Amino acid sequence: MGWSDTFEFQNRLDAALARYQWNAVATTCSDLVTRLQREGTPYPEPAARQILASLRKKRQFALAARVAETFVRFGQNAARIRRQYAQALIDQGILLASEPVLQALTLESSDADGEVAEAHGLLGRVYKQLYVNADSPSNPYARAFFERALSEYLETYRLDPRRYSWHGINVVALLHRAKKDGIEVQRAPDATALAEAVLAALPEPAKVVNSFDLATRLEALLALGRTTDVEQAALDYTAHPDADAFEIGSTLRQLEEVWQLTPDAPPGSTLVPLLRAAKLRREGGSLQTSPQDVDPEIAIVHQAAVRLERTFGEDKTVTLQWYEKGLRQTKSVARIDRLNGKGVGTGWLVQSDEFFSSDVFPEGPQLLLVTNAHVITQDGVEGALTPEDARANFQALNRTFEFAPRVVWSSPVKALDATFLAFRNDRPDAQPLSVFGKKVRFTEPASRLYVIGYPGGNDVRLSLDDNALLGCSERLLHYRTPTEGGSSGSPVFEAEDWRVAALHHAGGRFERVEEAFDGTPPPYDANEGITVRAIKAAIAAAPPPRF
Repeated sequence: MGWSDTFEFQNRLDAALARYQWNAVATTCSDLVTRLQREGTPYPEPAARQILASLRKKRQFALAARVAETFVRFGQNAARIRRQYAQALIDQGILLASEPVLQALTLESSDADGEVAEAHGLLGRVYKQLYVNADSPSNPYARAFFERALSEYLETYRLDPRRYSWHGINVVALLHRAKKDGIEVQRAPDATALAEAVLAALPEPAKVVNSFDLATRLEALLALGRTTDVEQAALDYTAHPDADAFEIGSTLRQLEEVWQLTPDAPPGSTLVPLLRAAKLRREGGSLQTSPQDVDPEIAIVHQAAVRLERTFGEDKTVTLQWYEKGLRQTKSVARIDRLNGKGVGTGWLVQSDEFFSSDVFPEGPQLLLVTNAHVITQDGVEGALTPEDARANFQALNRTFEFAPRVVWSSPVKALDATFLAFRNDRPDAQPLSVFGKKVRFTEPASRLYVIGYPGGNDVRLSLDDNALLGCSERLLHYRTPTEGGSSGSPVFEAEDWRVAALHHAGGRFERVEEAFDGTPPPYDANEGITVRAIKAAIAAAPPPRF
């Protein structure tokens, strides 16, 4: 049959990846693997490169490894494909299994496309990670890992210092780590002189095409102790359109694990929160943090924003300010507990006048909590709790609150699945969330949504995950896959200013939709949220009695 249709596989894959349709991504890869096993000719190298690059960009490392292995097994054994295979293994934390593949590449007689050097660099990465993981400089195996990593990076850098600057900066990072760990390195270059040489070889920031050059510049300035310049470099790097969540995450890992920067001491106190914020805001970024860590993280982010704003201006700190606001929203999100303390869902604070007229609350606005009707209803039907049998556990505040016995307003599960509750006595010392009452519209590329909640009724952790909008109607939002959302009753935020656009209530496989949807046609796996706009309209049409 031949490979005249490679563009069809690429288009199918890119469309599924762009919409986070992981089942469709996996199906496309399986179809490609099946076809590879039937064809009598190898998959064309340029097309194979693009398939693997697309999978890596969306962090689908397991699928990339599977497809790359099949490419090689059925005749496409170009150096770039084998290197991408090894890289997909490393990105999954499968370190030693990648070594034979990389070692074979280093023995190639020609390095016209730089793949031999790339293989040496990846071997350096393998042994650098093994050293970091060992966490024991005195262990002879750890010392051997360190020396092998240093050798791989250094020998390649010396072949062409201008071309292989990223190998050079890894030598610098390892030498700084060795000094901290008390390792005496024989016949090594001077780390400061090497950092200066790497820096001199890089293009000026305004002329950078590959954002990884900006990450290399950041590390070189860090090694030279040029604090203000390294902060500027970090801002340039995180603002670059090419720096995605995967790349920023890799740089953050390098700063934390090799340079051992922490957010409680400079320069980590500005670099670490800035990179965390940029990673979260990028496509595919996510965060998990313990409730007891929320206040310290807010303080760190605020201090970093103030410092950078003082030096570089407010427009440079927008991402940090956005991240700080998102962290503050977690204080207004509660876990819904049974009386025995077991978590069953999520709820969030809102000011009553966002949804109800003054006729309902004539004594003035009150602080209310919103959750799903399948979590709490007046009579506790179909497995829901009653208000008396539920508690609002604000873990970020380390306090639990009782509800008033009467529900303010509720809509059945099959309608809007929403319940509004008042508090019995004390009220949480937290701000109500702002709501987004406009119609959510589908855009290309898909707009972002964020969910804050307590997945699975977890006792310890809050999660803050990003979701891409798949489709929307006046009443419903569908977004990303159910394994990546929050739990029942979580607030779903629009991405720009942390306003609640919907109430999360379900997740699953959607084969079809019952109303006019704008966006991706099903089938797909998705979370489903009820729009704030639909809830407001229902309350206005059937307001509750005076509370």
